[in-house]
Amino acid sequence: MSGPSVSDGSDDAPGDLRALVERLLNEVENLWAVVDGLKARRSTPRSTDFDSTMARRTLPTERDVADLADLREWVDSLVARYASTGDWLRPCWWRHGFVVEELAALRVAWLAVFNAEQPSDPTAGVRWHEEAERCRERIRRTISAGPGCTAVSHRPDQPITDDPRWAEERAECHELFVPTRSDGSRDL
Repeated sequence: MSGPSVSDGSDDAPGDLRALVERLLNEVENLWAVVDGLKARRSTPRSTDFDSTMARRTLPTERDVADLADLREWVDSLVARYASTGDWLRPCWWRHGFVVEELAALRVAWLAVFNAEQPSDPTAGVRWHEEAERCRERIRRTISAGPGCTAVSHRPDQPITDDPRWAEERAECHELFVPTRSDGSRDL
């Protein structure tokens, strides 16, 4: 990439120093614009990059929709590829925070092994499959033993934090571990 050229001013008359300074300031401004453009381009994630994996792997907010779409596409290909073990995942997988976390972590590991320029270890693929089976088993247990979803019906997760005892324990923990200020108040 060639940037703007800067004249050394040798062809300018000695009295034209003001014009030279103005030209140099314009060139510096142009260079800053180029740098800003490069920074913006570098910080924009691409969906196929390893770095664009879900930084936040929970149920989606508006900004997470693209990440969840990438994860959904990958999960669809995973389910198609491993169809014979299809009893581990339910169509409502994306509604269960734990399952989203498991699948996102599994995808990150898959990208590191199978999307890498050069595999770091010849046994990495086998190890990924071993870990994937453990992941599938956790998902199978979570969905069937947890809310009890089936292939045709979804049942929402029942967060433990809805239990009144959770609030009581949290308050006691807060009482024990959050220091009291000299004015008697506490941080939340």
